Amino acid sequence: MKKWFKYFFLGFFSHSTAKGGAKRGYANIILSLVLAMVFIWAGSLGGYMLPFGVHYNNSPDIMEAAHTVLANADINKRIDATKENGSLKLKKHNGEYTEELLVNTMESDTDKLTYSLNGFNIVVDSRPASTLAEIEAYCISNDGKNTIISYDEYLTLSDVARLNFDFKLKYTGKTLVLNDELVEKYKAYVDSVSNENKALTEKIASDLAKGAITITEYNRAIYELYFTNYYPEITKYESTSKVPLLRNYYYHQYISQGLKDYLFIFDDYMAGSFKTKSGNEISFYGFYNDFENGAIITEGASQKEANIAIDQFIKKSFKSNWILNAYTCLTNTLTLVPFMALMIMVAALLTYSTMKLRGVESISSLGAMLKIVGSFVWFAALVASLLAMMLSFIVKHSLLNVLPQVLFFLALVVRAIIFAINENKLYLKQLEKAEQTEV
Repeated sequence: MKKWFKYFFLGFFSHSTAKGGAKRGYANIILSLVLAMVFIWAGSLGGYMLPFGVHYNNSPDIMEAAHTVLANADINKRIDATKENGSLKLKKHNGEYTEELLVNTMESDTDKLTYSLNGFNIVVDSRPASTLAEIEAYCISNDGKNTIISYDEYLTLSDVARLNFDFKLKYTGKTLVLNDELVEKYKAYVDSVSNENKALTEKIASDLAKGAITITEYNRAIYELYFTNYYPEITKYESTSKVPLLRNYYYHQYISQGLKDYLFIFDDYMAGSFKTKSGNEISFYGFYNDFENGAIITEGASQKEANIAIDQFIKKSFKSNWILNAYTCLTNTLTLVPFMALMIMVAALLTYSTMKLRGVESISSLGAMLKIVGSFVWFAALVASLLAMMLSFIVKHSLLNVLPQVLFFLALVVRAIIFAINENKLYLKQLEKAEQTEV
């Protein structure tokens, strides 16, 4: 066991120890690869999380935007924020905390004049994430002509003609209000589809009569039945809901269209994109899990204190997102397992081929070389992870997903080449010694 520990943990630093790995099993490579993936994951996560504060401080645009909307020197223009019962409550100063759109500099000229500095885009929307979205359904031809027809027109077409059109949704940005008239219309349609659906609406109505659900829950349940029966599936637009939600309006209307330089503040999370002085483009999400209940800016705070409080609010919100970031980095890392294994094989093949070309016969086979290179894997990943975290402060944000893997491959190849050089020297010395002995 002691010899194995020496091989596995010190092989990177010792030529003779690494060479001894040729006699060991392939299981060590798998173990080393698993450990390497842990380091790559940690490097990816650290590279994404650690430099955020530095990047934020190095971006006057987002700092000024955040200060302008949440810590405005003109207190009457300030949007007040406080944490309450797990959500961020928002209001215009001296107003009431309310569930409504408060600021949208991309659609309101007044908001743009008041809050948008240097073209930075700001949205403050305190409507809950579950708020239903008003939508317009239409279909567009897939023949290259982009002919647009309403969804009602689409339904009048034959099955063959429908193949020439693709279903689309447009979010209007408004809340869908389910009044009695609409709900009755939806219920009538659902009942007409099938007896099974009619039984479902009767069950929902029965639950309402018994007090098992509220009228709001009843209206939503009927609407969901109507929507899923009337329209095609909308997984392209919604991944967590059967029906369109208002929150996703901002993604489909702005972010997916390539919007840059924005700060969106909602009741349960924030999203942003900004550019640093060095031109590094940063996109982020933030949550409010780590905040105590109470106002983000304490009463009576000076302007400087208010600005600092908002800066800490942005940074702390980003840090609260570490679990989601860790999961994202983990899934990305797991998809790289085949490529990491390929990197190890390429490094072994490169080293083995180089030694063969130099006439070095001391390593008997490619498999033996693979096991030797396997002893370098985990430490090469550790080096790559640490370098990735250090370089993440200066490299482009878009490179963070591939940086640890590239550095890993470079570290592994460099160490393997060093092994080949040292082995070549030892082999030549052995040949010289053998020739002298024969003489």
